[in-house]
Amino acid sequence: MVTDHQNFEADEVVLAAGAWTEELLKPLKIALSVQAGKGYRINVEAPTGISIPSVLMESKVGVTPMQGFTRFAGTMEIAGINHSIRVNRVNAIAKAATQYYSGLKINVKDRKQAKCGLRPLSPDGLPFIGRHSYCSNLVLATGHSMMGWSLGPATGKLVTEIISNKKLSMPIDAFLPERKYGS
Repeated sequence: MVTDHQNFEADEVVLAAGAWTEELLKPLKIALSVQAGKGYRINVEAPTGISIPSVLMESKVGVTPMQGFTRFAGTMEIAGINHSIRVNRVNAIAKAATQYYSGLKINVKDRKQAKCGLRPLSPDGLPFIGRHSYCSNLVLATGHSMMGWSLGPATGKLVTEIISNKKLSMPIDAFLPERKYGS
């Protein structure tokens, strides 16, 4: 690896770069279809009385009570890699939350402080886990969509097994970086 300061040699490299994966692989001439899907979140710091995490299915909004605030999150916007906030997306999340929870208020300040995050999407909805034939010491672990935090431990175990040349704890054919999409 070459940086601005020095060169590094590595026996193995793990690329777990999320929505930036495709861009980072281009100089290696490795084509991997990962697209950024933008999600939004609003943190409400005022007490909401919400104590149970839930998903507002019809509106596709996740509700997560945290220590000191409640998070309302959702949407999937395909707009490339950017962090611009679209007010209509934020307002849709706030509207859904207030329709489900009687008496809930999401004030203008909370809406203006909404943030977004980029989810790495693959064409078939499955993550990419494994080696690519073009670069024998590169292991890919990306494309987990909205499930990165949930699937991270299992992916980490598989990556460890791949690098250690251990028997895999599960088949990964469906996750291979050079798999074919569709039927």
